[in-house]
Formats: sequence, C-alpha cells, structure tokens
Amino acid sequence: MNCWHCDRPAHGICRFCGRALCRDHVKTMPFLLEIYKGKDGDHKAIVVEDTLYCGICKPRESPVILKELE
Repeated sequence: MNCWHCDRPAHGICRFCGRALCRDHVKTMPFLLEIYKGKDGDHKAIVVEDTLYCGICKPRESPVILKELE
C-alpha cells in the first residue's frame, strides 16, 4: 500500500478514515476508544493519545449528542 500524499510505501493507516501514510506525512491526534458509565454515574472515556492521522479527513470538532446513552 502506498501513501495517500506522495505514493511512496506506507507505514501506517489513519485511524479516522483509513488512508495509508508514510513516515513523512503522519500526523497524530487523540482517539476516543471507549465510553462507559462509571460507578458514580458519570460518563467516562478511554482516550488513546497520538493515534495516526492523515491531516486530510475532518473528524468533528464538537461532540455529537448520543441521546441513547441517557
């Protein structure tokens, strides 16, 4: 598989959209891995820092309301 930007061999995949990336074009961004309701009733999240990001796709900046979790 080749890099989306430069067509050289890829070393990773964007966690958000799946585009292939070489080492020169990799960026990083936090990724929300899991959401759960804690014993105290608060919703909590497990976040992975520095996941691979292509810089092209646009993950939403604002949270999406999930009424099904209420």
